[in-house]
Amino acid sequence: MMPKPKKKPTKILGQDLNVLLAAWANILSWLVETLFPSLKHTLFTKCASEDTESNSENNTATRCISIGRPGGLEQLRTIRLLPNVMTVGYNVKNLCLPPFTPPLKQKLKGDETSCISSSMLSVPDDCVIVSNKYFSINYADCTIRWGLYESANEFVGFPIVPGFDLAGEIEFVGGEKHQDGFQEGDRVFGCTMFGAYSSRILVPKKQLRIIPSHLSSAEAAALPAVSLTALYTLFLAGAWPSPTMFTNKAVLVHSAAGGVGSMIVQMAKIVGLGPIVGVVGSKSKVKYAESLGCDVVIDKSSSDMWSIASKTSPNGYAAIFDANGV
Repeated sequence: MMPKPKKKPTKILGQDLNVLLAAWANILSWLVETLFPSLKHTLFTKCASEDTESNSENNTATRCISIGRPGGLEQLRTIRLLPNVMTVGYNVKNLCLPPFTPPLKQKLKGDETSCISSSMLSVPDDCVIVSNKYFSINYADCTIRWGLYESANEFVGFPIVPGFDLAGEIEFVGGEKHQDGFQEGDRVFGCTMFGAYSSRILVPKKQLRIIPSHLSSAEAAALPAVSLTALYTLFLAGAWPSPTMFTNKAVLVHSAAGGVGSMIVQMAKIVGLGPIVGVVGSKSKVKYAESLGCDVVIDKSSSDMWSIASKTSPNGYAAIFDANGV
């Protein structure tokens, strides 16, 4: 079956309508925050899965950071979810739509009196519940809040719980226990298709790995999004998973000391590319970029970047990686 063609975005005066609406929402947030702060509460959108009536402190309830609509930092609200509800990415379609699950059957760790209703759904066999300890903050999360992240708008919409990277402990394993190697209590890290700014997440098992013993959970949480992005760029450049077929193996990496850039440098070294020329924006980042594996580091704030790049590799570059984004 042929995939359905993507709908062309509606445009007004040549501008994407969704972009215009997001821009207006952000302007409105700024106006209210600056000129009418007493009306800030009118900018918040209540989530259907939010527990606003419980007065007692429930340590087992999921807490997450939810964004109700495009706007400023005020849209980042910490909320408590209803009992047995947690966040979920958009690719667990056999169970529910994101960003929240329905109440799920499970016995929480140390909670022998957990109320389990016969009407609750079971945790899917291919998923686990992760008690999340750390998540990373990526630039994409900012664009989600602005309302400008295309896949977030397409697959989730608002409200949305941002975040891709997670690291924590497995709280509950769906399906037959131990058949796939995961056990309750395992330290794991990985990614979710949004929903990581949360204390409890339903995650497909295939998106998780055991945290190596030499890594802390905080370190592990910083890896998935930037590493997978870097690996994909090497795939696009024809350097992974098979070795590059180009005679010229020189690569130029912008933002070489940044999250994605630093991973590209290290992975490029592993797959045998070189010379690796890294570009940074200040003198303070030069030594760090060198330590990652750059053969030459160009500080563009004080040097003629393209002149040095041309002299370093007169025959050009097999690939130029620009991790700056839009």
